[in-house]
Amino acid sequence: MGDDSFAALFAAQSAEAQQQGHRKVHVGEMLQAIVVQIDKETIFVDLDAKHQAMLDVIEMRSPDGSLDIKVGDTIRARVVSVDADTGAVRLGRSFGKTGDITQIEQAKNAGVAIEGKVTGVNKGGIEVELGRGLRGFCPTSQIAQRGASVDVNALIGQVFLFHVTEIKDGGRNIVLSRRKSLEADAREGREATLRTLEVGKVVRGTVSAVRDFGAFVDLGGIEGLIPASEIAHERGTVASQITPGESVDVQVLEIKDDDKGQTRITLSLKALLAAPEKPAPKPGTALDIGAIVQGRVVRIESYGVFIQVNGTEGREGRGLIPSAELDAPRGADLRKAFPENTVLTAKILENGGGRLKLSVRGAREALERADFEAHKDKAAATASLGTFGDLLKKRVGSRGRR
Repeated sequence: MGDDSFAALFAAQSAEAQQQGHRKVHVGEMLQAIVVQIDKETIFVDLDAKHQAMLDVIEMRSPDGSLDIKVGDTIRARVVSVDADTGAVRLGRSFGKTGDITQIEQAKNAGVAIEGKVTGVNKGGIEVELGRGLRGFCPTSQIAQRGASVDVNALIGQVFLFHVTEIKDGGRNIVLSRRKSLEADAREGREATLRTLEVGKVVRGTVSAVRDFGAFVDLGGIEGLIPASEIAHERGTVASQITPGESVDVQVLEIKDDDKGQTRITLSLKALLAAPEKPAPKPGTALDIGAIVQGRVVRIESYGVFIQVNGTEGREGRGLIPSAELDAPRGADLRKAFPENTVLTAKILENGGGRLKLSVRGAREALERADFEAHKDKAAATASLGTFGDLLKKRVGSRGRR
């Protein structure tokens, strides 16, 4: 069926639906629709079994001009007009070029954007042509999103979407906001992206910022956080593993709303990386609980020091000796008392779940106890030999007297 024939059939079906009194839709209403036909300039959709609508192809194009929808896809769009005679519904992001004060008032009431061309700049903002002699004014504070800087002179001659915030004097004074339109686009982008996310799904994003606690990734209008522990298998590799502007594939670990109703998305880069092979343990370096080991200080924190147990490599053999287990005076400066590369003897207190905890105090007490036990055994052996000697001496002496 040709494009013209399909459009005619579409209009006829819309008129029939109107005559049969099917559910009415309202300008400004957000709807879901299934794409049934895509022409060069128009997309036709079914709202349900008896309702149809259309929208311009340009409304669904990406900023780079591509069209990423196909027949059968479900789209979300806002009702921008309803034909009073046929009931035909037009969807879109804006009313397009109106030039009609009635439509501008309708756009204001429905919260739908309108198109406007920037024609000039004055002290308070920019002047916008709305068509058919209608002009609007966008204050400087409403030109861009909060915190964003913009060269207003570079906007002259360009067409943008604006939300109508105020109409005075019968349309002679129309106040506009481009910021509201940008925020609405960003909000719809976040919602669209969020609808596609699910726990376990692998998605691509762009690193927007790197912090000590992790990295933020823009997933397309909404950000997720890769905690530092989920960036790599090795600790302390945030800055060296990931940089702002880099495209990364990540796995969604969690999606939840916080106490303020904000959606928090937790991501993992580590989940998609092969785990490093664990080196075979060397003889005499068993990390069993209770074992006495030696290691060198590799990191110092306010709450204790980390040592790398001799004969081990990587995280498996790196453990924490808390301040209370260092056998140091209370309030001691750990950086001075235990500088890096200091060799410490410690007892393993815990080892499991990726956590290795040791104690210098425990090692000292264990060694003192071992010394005591050895001394006690030696004393007992000496006492036993002395008694036997005395008996032997007495026996030899008694034989001499005979």
